[in-house]
Amino acid sequence: MKIIKEEFTQDEIVAQLNKLASDKAFSRSKINLRLLRFLVESTLKGDDIKEVSIGTEFFGVNYDPIKSDNKVRVYIYHLRKKLDEYYTTSATPGEIVFRIHKGQYKVHFEKFQKLPTVPPSKFNKLYLLFALIPLGVMSYFLLQNKANDFWNTLMKNDFSTTVIFGDYFTIEGPISTGRKGIIRDYEINSDEELQTFIEEHPNVENIDQFQGSRHHYFNWMAPYCSKKITQFWSEYDYAFDITQVSEWNIGQIENRNLVYFGQSKSMGLLKNILKENFPQYSYSSQQLFRKDPISKEETSYNDYVTKEGKIIDYTVVAKITMPAGNEVRFFLSDQDCGVISAVSYFTDSESVDAFYKRHQLHQNDDFFALFKVSGWERKSYEMEFVLLDRKN
Repeated sequence: MKIIKEEFTQDEIVAQLNKLASDKAFSRSKINLRLLRFLVESTLKGDDIKEVSIGTEFFGVNYDPIKSDNKVRVYIYHLRKKLDEYYTTSATPGEIVFRIHKGQYKVHFEKFQKLPTVPPSKFNKLYLLFALIPLGVMSYFLLQNKANDFWNTLMKNDFSTTVIFGDYFTIEGPISTGRKGIIRDYEINSDEELQTFIEEHPNVENIDQFQGSRHHYFNWMAPYCSKKITQFWSEYDYAFDITQVSEWNIGQIENRNLVYFGQSKSMGLLKNILKENFPQYSYSSQQLFRKDPISKEETSYNDYVTKEGKIIDYTVVAKITMPAGNEVRFFLSDQDCGVISAVSYFTDSESVDAFYKRHQLHQNDDFFALFKVSGWERKSYEMEFVLLDRKN
């Protein structure tokens, strides 16, 4: 591909933008197209385009400039990939190239031309033969670096990805010291559930002084899984962002891939996705129930701790494709050891290959898998397969 710098009229640039909108690389990814249109229009107006201005003007309430919000960089990364895909496979000579250089948000407009084809001489043929050898070796290693079957469809679709960690809801109010503090009730996981409890228990002492706290917390699995999934996806140069359930926007159900790490009691509205796709399961604190779709017999799986202090945990790993084409993954456990073991298992190519072969799964299959994880405080874990349900 050859790039020639040239001046273009605004009408020509808008016409190129409209042409991109009809191409399959962008027609199935509306947010990338809207972001490109925003950047092109801002460039034509001569605006000083900065990350914070994109975040506040384009994403609006979904962008928080105070926190370390990498939403803009993630979307720009995916937009560059879409543009590269179009100009590599679909562009024709004379088109305008929209170029967004790394570290910048201004769009550069250049003319596209394909390099001329030169009949190979005997020397060129020999050169080409030797040039193809390292290229073949490189291609081999790139193919070996393909993501495993569990992640591949998520990483190859047209949606950006958000990792969501289940955070514990806490309550502010009088504590046993006689002062105000933060407490945790495992059966109350939202402001709505707290309000319901207050209404149903008016005689509890000082009940009117309790309110939801803005200070939520995570257990050990959150930093471990954050590090593990970052290391895993960095091997494929795959961008994603991170949030917590309490700050997650339900609007992302239809326009992003979602990966949840956490407890069943902290899923919030994400629980609806699991219930809709696998209605035979229900959840309680440290308990999982399965009603057989045919016999209607119910089986319970209960977490417990042995006399020796060994933790027994039942862990869920689920893969779900949404109607819009985006995908959701669940790593679900009420104990640290369950999620930690599951994310280690499903980011390891050998264990995933063995799992898919054993259960005759294909990349596009959705499933709900249950494992029994046992071990002592964050070490010496064993992971045992229990059952698998495929989505009907």
